[in-house]
Amino acid sequence: MTWWQAYIGQAYIPGENDCAALAVRVQAEVFGREIDLPTERATSVRGMSRQIEAHKNDFATRTDNPDDGDAVLMIGRGRLDHIGVFVMINGEGYVLHAMRDAGQVCLHRLRDLHRYGLDIEGFYQWN
Repeated sequence: MTWWQAYIGQAYIPGENDCAALAVRVQAEVFGREIDLPTERATSVRGMSRQIEAHKNDFATRTDNPDDGDAVLMIGRGRLDHIGVFVMINGEGYVLHAMRDAGQVCLHRLRDLHRYGLDIEGFYQWN
């Protein structure tokens, strides 16, 4: 079993296993990185977007060549409001992310994200 397979299907739990919590947990459990995101999270879509925009450069650096484990920031409903973990499988990019609408952790091909109402804002290497 590969590292990312262990996460697929885990329940989406706000604040415990939501998209940000999953990204932080994967960094610690798989990549040995301790990421200390703000514990106080905005609850509205606009608030989340403002919070992500304000802090993204504090935690990561934009990259055009993502590697396994890098952050994938996504735009949903017209706002920057979602994060996932980049995964390369057989030469194709995927994102592992906890989706509220699906109620679980999912793995999707990057090229299929638009089907779920998501667009890629960018890829980020953790600082």
